[in-house]
Amino acid sequence: MVGLGEVVEKSLILLIALSLCISVPQSRASVLTGELSAPSSVHSLLTREKSLTVEFGVEYRHTALPDINNIVVSNSHTSFQNTPVTGNIANNYPDTFAQTLKAQMLLDPDYRFTVSLKTYLPLNSMTEFDTGNMYQPEFVLYRAESQRPRILLASGLDLNPDWRVGIGFDVGFSVSAQANVLLQSGDGNYSDQRLNARVKPSLIPQASVDYRNFTFAVRGENKTKFDLTTNASAAVLSGLKAGPNFAYTTESSIFYQPWELEVSGKHVITDTYTAKWGLSYQLWSGYQASAAVIQAPTLDQCPTPGSCNLSLSSSQPPSFKARNLLVPEVGVEMLKGNNRYQVGYRYKDSIFSDLPTANGNYLDPPRHDLLLGVVFPTRKGWEWSVNATVSRLVSQTVVKSDSSEIGGPGYTASGWLYGAGMNVAIPFKD
Repeated sequence: MVGLGEVVEKSLILLIALSLCISVPQSRASVLTGELSAPSSVHSLLTREKSLTVEFGVEYRHTALPDINNIVVSNSHTSFQNTPVTGNIANNYPDTFAQTLKAQMLLDPDYRFTVSLKTYLPLNSMTEFDTGNMYQPEFVLYRAESQRPRILLASGLDLNPDWRVGIGFDVGFSVSAQANVLLQSGDGNYSDQRLNARVKPSLIPQASVDYRNFTFAVRGENKTKFDLTTNASAAVLSGLKAGPNFAYTTESSIFYQPWELEVSGKHVITDTYTAKWGLSYQLWSGYQASAAVIQAPTLDQCPTPGSCNLSLSSSQPPSFKARNLLVPEVGVEMLKGNNRYQVGYRYKDSIFSDLPTANGNYLDPPRHDLLLGVVFPTRKGWEWSVNATVSRLVSQTVVKSDSSEIGGPGYTASGWLYGAGMNVAIPFKD
């Protein structure tokens, strides 16, 4: 049994490590790797003699979404046009090339007490905020989800040979910004603006309990909120010393990851084959739109009394109904010589219970994932691994209830996702 003093000592070590951690979490891995599914997992290369393992890797992701053609792209509600305008939507979602760094240290071999740090850093752009289309077709989970740095710090401890517990923290954040703008015309007059922003971090907990070959894990909700307050003045008529003042606020949840409960396990079939499985319950009913929604716009201080006798409209957020999901996955690992060959399958349904037949065009087709991986140990004790994923977005046909709505008269949405990565894990001696 672990003594109270030992638990306190290990907790202090963990808190010191947590104080060094900043940024956002890395997304959950599959049951094949277990990288983030259980904070208590232990790297296979850790031993009493080699208590530190560092893993370097690169990842590439490509999103292939067909263009959507011959639909209404604007109408009288969203533009100055009196009649609907027909056009095409180019789904040019960005590719991602990223670097990963994972380090795990064995602090106490008797209890397999470990602390691990896992990072993900996009190299083509360190981070990218994109609220996406508010009214035109938008695949809500694929535009900028992989375009952000991520960090997870986790720790695990054996209670006895059968039981192990883990705790981890993601670091989420919210962004608030303010813009003050003055636009002027005429000789001798100058336009001016001031921008300021604040990034506020937050800790997102996750935990796990292992019993023999079974793991139960829970991960907290992580969302990136973006709030913008804009105050704009315009004095564009020569000779007038006053101009209309515009003011409004904008709210958006740029990234969103739901609460998640997961149970997973593995079963050794033979000396060669091991089956792995997982089932997660994801609480997507709390999903918040990434669209930049304008709220409470005002107009005042006009050049002459009564000339501002009008009201400005707020945004009409896309209509959708999100739902909770059960996400199953299965995998098989084959041991051949010293090499391990892995194949897995995962199915994720749409987070939306209905197709967008009315206002808005938020899309999340059901997805089938095929995961492949190979691990190559070397004589030096290193491990090289390569992996690939292919995902198919199931075709969905959207028919608008009103053909003049944006997206009308209708369209088909589908696509493919491709990913690949390579890693090398290196154990170090004390």
